[in-house]
Amino acid sequence: MSSIYFKIAKLSSIITILPSAMAVGWVLGYYILDRLMGTYPWCSIIMLLLGAGAGFYEITKILVDVQRDKGEPKN
Repeated sequence: MSSIYFKIAKLSSIITILPSAMAVGWVLGYYILDRLMGTYPWCSIIMLLLGAGAGFYEITKILVDVQRDKGEPKN
């Protein structure tokens, strides 16, 4: 059972998840893959989209967890 403050913290982290996941994907694509293979901008774009997918997946997990905790009986 989680407290209301824990739920607020989980929900407020949604704001930063998507932009940070996309930024990490772009950085990995640009600085690691594109520079090594010389494929600019293709690996950057692909990793950016994978980062966006990972961000949406994490947001979905958080929302499902909070919704699941909503139905718990209060003690």
